[in-house]
Amino acid sequence: MSRALILTTTSGFLSQFELNNVRLLQENGYQVHYATNFGVPIYEVKDETLRNMGVVLHHISIEKNPFKIKKNIWALRELIRIIDREQIDVVHCHNPNGGVLGRLAAACSKRKPYVIYTAHGFHFFEGAPIKNWLFYYPVEKLLARLSDTIITINQEDYARANQFKYKKNGGAELIPGVGVNLEQYYPTRDQEMDDRNKLRKELGIPEHGFHIVSAGELNQNKNHIVVIEALAKIARDDIYYSICGEGPIRKELEAKIKECGLSEHVFLRGYRNDMPQVWKTADLSVFPSIREGMGMVGLEAMASGIPLIAADNRGTREYVTDQKNGLVCKASSAEAFAEAILYMYKNEDQRRMFAETAMETVKKFSLQQAEIRMKQVYQRLPYIGQTEPEHDATAPMISVIMGVYNQQDLTVFEKAVHSVLDQSYSDFEFLIYNDGSSIPAVNDYIHGLEKKDRRIRVLESKSNHGLGYALNRCIEVARGTYLARMDVDDISCPNRFEEEITFLEEHPEYMWCGSNCKLMDEQGIWGEGIRPEQPESEDYLKYSPYIHPTVMYRASLFKKVAGYAEGKKTARCEDYELFMRLFRLGYKGYNIQKDLLNYRVDRNKYHDRSLKSRIHEGQVRYEGFRALGILWPKGWLYIFRPLASVCLPANIVIKKKEQMAEL
Repeated sequence: MSRALILTTTSGFLSQFELNNVRLLQENGYQVHYATNFGVPIYEVKDETLRNMGVVLHHISIEKNPFKIKKNIWALRELIRIIDREQIDVVHCHNPNGGVLGRLAAACSKRKPYVIYTAHGFHFFEGAPIKNWLFYYPVEKLLARLSDTIITINQEDYARANQFKYKKNGGAELIPGVGVNLEQYYPTRDQEMDDRNKLRKELGIPEHGFHIVSAGELNQNKNHIVVIEALAKIARDDIYYSICGEGPIRKELEAKIKECGLSEHVFLRGYRNDMPQVWKTADLSVFPSIREGMGMVGLEAMASGIPLIAADNRGTREYVTDQKNGLVCKASSAEAFAEAILYMYKNEDQRRMFAETAMETVKKFSLQQAEIRMKQVYQRLPYIGQTEPEHDATAPMISVIMGVYNQQDLTVFEKAVHSVLDQSYSDFEFLIYNDGSSIPAVNDYIHGLEKKDRRIRVLESKSNHGLGYALNRCIEVARGTYLARMDVDDISCPNRFEEEITFLEEHPEYMWCGSNCKLMDEQGIWGEGIRPEQPESEDYLKYSPYIHPTVMYRASLFKKVAGYAEGKKTARCEDYELFMRLFRLGYKGYNIQKDLLNYRVDRNKYHDRSLKSRIHEGQVRYEGFRALGILWPKGWLYIFRPLASVCLPANIVIKKKEQMAEL
């Protein structure tokens, strides 16, 4: 199967604007992956929608601000790993910083995938600040050389993009936005009037009030403040203004509303997932953005039969003609907006005429028209015609996955293997990945395992890559409905698989389950590892709320979400990173409150962990806590916890470990 990676800087962007492109890629035979920073939502995040569509989700550290260098370097490394690990054939990136990192990652990867960048409005344009031209223009011109296709959404950007040099056979395309769904956005029908009036009442709009609606992120560029200033100049008690959206300048707008004495007439409505209905409550829409690549909000209002006042920018010039299908104002002029609003308020017939003309205009910008153009772009993609393997009727119910690297104590290794082979539930395959072991005796033992039991299958690499890599290679070839983790030096209780598979069969709401365990070392059992039954975000602060080698997953989980992180940063905590990522994406796990494993934890060697591994664990904690929203106040304390143990004597750490049974 071919694989396409969609990259954005904010997590709600795909579900807000790009779901149709997901469908088109899937129809072309692609498995779709989505990488973004799920900790930075701007639009409503619909992770469940994406999962139900079969999209594989990847959380990365990407920032919207390109000058947050450290975070974006991390994100670049993460993207390169994703492209190579997931064998990505196509990268389709969005948003300015997504376009930069996506194209750099594609160029730096071993895969060298086909690259599409959708420019939702270049930051350099006619009348843009000189600093934009000095910074963004040369960057975009250079990165075009790493692009197969740049999709632009307005004529000005298209003309500029046509001047760039591309990869061989590359070039620019013009697609006027993602398209308006005319089945969603349409004028109010007679049978909908009662619902319209009910929603107006819920919004606090009097029966004869004049309702103005704007939508968009609360930021300086969206320029909502100019409309507030305009309404202060008009000073009419029967005009009401709703701003739908969320963003960083909410407090500034609240202060401005209060300063202008408009607290009873201007409302910040926050995120709205019912915009087709909200538009129907409006008598007028105002779209005051300083800069827009296209401006879907304006088109949605027009499609809904709402007359429009728009600021003059390169995006709105694509579809608004002053005095023909709306009114156009200078973005910085509160006086011009006040005059235009008052004109619309007083002239109902003119509003109706503008709205009717606008509905004809918007047909050229429909979802159907955008889909035709997008299909043409996607038809040029390099489809790798691999077919999905047919269902294997002989496939086992469970695939046991184990990574091995230079396990010198073969007696311990043998006990671990036999604890799997002696399970009361026997319908499984046992995948053992030899991750570049260099000890001859270990390799001889591993190579002889397949002869001992037909359920054992040995995979191997000539060099060592780490446990995350080894487990991912096992997952790729696993045939089971369930995946059971097992470590090379632990001992599974005989009924472990039976208990876990029974639980997952009876509880489809959970994607994995683990259990408690007995803690052991060479001296025998020394404690018990207890984990919360249904872990919540706070349970991730101290340590992973799942004991990794006790866990059994549904194999289908890894068709929706990328597997273990691979790399030095997660070498000692690949499970911790994975479980935090899964929890953030809305998946749930459970801990059976029984001891189903003897877990080898040497009390005396915990303190021997390297400083570098502690620093890496701190980084994993920071990224995970940030995404889960638990950085403050406790999160920061636990981020530095791995480093704090360096300052403590070993005997104190060991004693504390025995008391708390911390893993």
